[in-house]
Amino acid sequence: MSQQVSLFSHVIRFFFFMIFYSSLLHASELQVSELMRFDSSLSESSGLASHGRFLWSINDSGNQNEVLKLSQAGDQINSIEITNAINIDWESLAQDEEYLYIGDIGNNFNRRNNFTIYKVAWHLLENNSAEAEIITFSYADYEKGNWKSHNFDAEGIAVREEEIWLFTKNRGDGNSNLYRFPKLPGHYVPKKIQALAVDSLATAADIDPRTGKLILLSMRRLSTGWVSIFWSAPTTDNGVIWNSRKSINISPTDQWEGILWERSKGDILMTHEKNTRKSAGLARLTSEALKSVE
Repeated sequence: MSQQVSLFSHVIRFFFFMIFYSSLLHASELQVSELMRFDSSLSESSGLASHGRFLWSINDSGNQNEVLKLSQAGDQINSIEITNAINIDWESLAQDEEYLYIGDIGNNFNRRNNFTIYKVAWHLLENNSAEAEIITFSYADYEKGNWKSHNFDAEGIAVREEEIWLFTKNRGDGNSNLYRFPKLPGHYVPKKIQALAVDSLATAADIDPRTGKLILLSMRRLSTGWVSIFWSAPTTDNGVIWNSRKSINISPTDQWEGILWERSKGDILMTHEKNTRKSAGLARLTSEALKSVE
């Protein structure tokens, strides 16, 4: 009889342990709310911006040199050609009050060290075509080769005050390196300012102009598959205060490549490419859900 009681108590303890463990797993993920799925004209959404009553996105490498104007719900309203631009590998959007910045910064196979940021005045995007001002840069510490394992790909830019902050996607050491240069037209050769230990592939970035807080998305490959990770950290004029970072996994996992602070509500909008769910789409992280990483 005592053996039966002991066995029963072990079963009860195991049962409650599993409930507790499941609750921890659930609490360790941010659940996104999908708003809509894009149609085939925006299947490779790799950047997100907001101006006025509209959202703006782009397709990445090999697609047209155009910016897509969307409603707040994600419906396409117009496409605007950037007449003096080539879409070699557009990977990110950034913004300030006067301009949209388009980052032609992708470098999957480490075949180049000349990159372009197209700077387009918002008022020009009211037309069907626009001409951009040109910012170019090359990495000061560039090393060619190692196409499978290098540190000179990037998918995230953000504007912080008078600078563009670029965050690399390092297949080599797993970090995300920070490079900074002026947001004025010209050519720059920035040095690596900081290495952020994300142990994953950084795919998007934005900085809240009101608070200076950085948000970053990345993907990490585990033995069970890929996971998507949301990072946040304060910034100063000196860089990212990475010791104060917070991170949490995002559910569902997908190829999240656009991220944007929604200034009016404090929510975060995100876009993903056509991958896990067979179409690109728009999603939201609510300010309430974000309290778990504050």
